[in-house]
Amino acid sequence: MNIFFLGGGNSAKIILEEMYDYIEKAYIYDKNKEQVDELKYIFDNVEYKELDEIKDLDVDYVIEVASVEALKEYGLKILDMNKDLIVLSTGAFADKIFRYNFVKKLNNTNNKVYIVSGAIGGIDLINTIYDKIEKITLTTRKPPKSLGLEITEEKIIFEGNTIEAIERFPKNVNVAVTLSLAARNFEKVEVRIIADPKVERNIHTIEIISKAGNYRFEFENYPSKNPKTSYLAPLSIVGLLKNLNTNFKIGG
Repeated sequence: MNIFFLGGGNSAKIILEEMYDYIEKAYIYDKNKEQVDELKYIFDNVEYKELDEIKDLDVDYVIEVASVEALKEYGLKILDMNKDLIVLSTGAFADKIFRYNFVKKLNNTNNKVYIVSGAIGGIDLINTIYDKIEKITLTTRKPPKSLGLEITEEKIIFEGNTIEAIERFPKNVNVAVTLSLAARNFEKVEVRIIADPKVERNIHTIEIISKAGNYRFEFENYPSKNPKTSYLAPLSIVGLLKNLNTNFKIGG
């Protein structure tokens, strides 16, 4: 397959490593060309391309692994180029205006957009029962230093729904937004953020109350080489790509 990456950082590197035998050509756009040069040195199937060149390339998927800001800047342009898009930085959809314009344009194309599960799991379950869900609670425990705190006992620093979390923590809402998109409701997802000196990594606990049953998931992710991104996040794209390109599909 041929892939166009929006973003040439650590997530792109992980995907290229995991999918090397599957990706024939990888085109990459990143404002930091040095990152692309590093990938070109490691992988013989990588080539730098400007974003506007997507429309003239034979690519199966455009994969966004850049940032919330990059998706908001380029997402609509990618839809205009008639390419299927895989999104990692779901926090962009926290912006109500961007979300409205993106969905409106998408509905006027034949493109497909895939929202990956990122740093969590259980999205297939939520997709299955979204209209029966009464409430989802996301509790995220973080090391205090990652929140700029020096404390010796755990402290709840935020409680509210996804919309309120977006206003308070606009750069740290990917998980909450992904859950809200899967539930088709930004107000059904309650968010609790706890600074906990006993933890060394982010821990996400998801509790679902629904008419189909009650469910609980917990995820303690190892970071990738970029400490801001869990190793699981790019691997969720790898899993999607492999599932899209097999005749034997498991799960949603």
